[in-house]
Amino acid sequence: MDNPAKKIIDRIKEEHVVPESKFRLHWKSYLFWLVWGSTLLLGALFFSFIIFNFLDVRPEIFHHLRLGRFMFVLIMTAPYLWISLSILALVSGFLAIRRTKRGYRYSILFATALGVLIISILGITLHMSKVNEKMGMGIFREMPGPRGLAFPIEKRWSRPNERMLGGEILELKPDYFMLINFEDETWEVRYAPETEIKVRGQLEEGMRVGIIGEKIEKRKFKAEFIHSLPMDGFGRRRMMIKRGT
Repeated sequence: MDNPAKKIIDRIKEEHVVPESKFRLHWKSYLFWLVWGSTLLLGALFFSFIIFNFLDVRPEIFHHLRLGRFMFVLIMTAPYLWISLSILALVSGFLAIRRTKRGYRYSILFATALGVLIISILGITLHMSKVNEKMGMGIFREMPGPRGLAFPIEKRWSRPNERMLGGEILELKPDYFMLINFEDETWEVRYAPETEIKVRGQLEEGMRVGIIGEKIEKRKFKAEFIHSLPMDGFGRRRMMIKRGT
């Protein structure tokens, strides 16, 4: 009686069959996890940029602005670039999971929730480690156009008619200071003892601030609320040019 195992061994020897490596057998699986992980990491980075774009929003703003007006400004200056890219990363990750051999086992709700959870946790981690701030300052600092699209904080605080003005303090006086805004305009900002001031330390020249108040004349603004802006590097290039430094 012939031995089937011996026949198989003999055939392997005759045809010089070489066993496939583990990597070659599973390269598609490895590639999937690499793509999926990279997609979620990018989504987390985009999410951290979303967080960074809203650091200037403080609870006190709602007190000094009508909710409807502030929501309008917020919608007009939302970081839609990062929101769109985050959603794209989430959808891509979901489609990648569904295309795997076992992907059909996961429900849409589970796969989506898992992606959102991972992106949120990683995004908050990147924000806490200030990776988003360093990348934003490094990549977009010298590019006014793309920077405004990616980080619309400057645009948000360039609406004096909507009671929102921001920029860098050039000269500080007891009851007013001169401010150069993000559109290279010089403003006189009046403040009084009743003006609510929430800044790091105290008002000083070179500080970047956001102001809620009222435009009283051309290039004159009366402040009701002043607070520090979280992006010291934004607007710096234009302001330095304006000041001739």
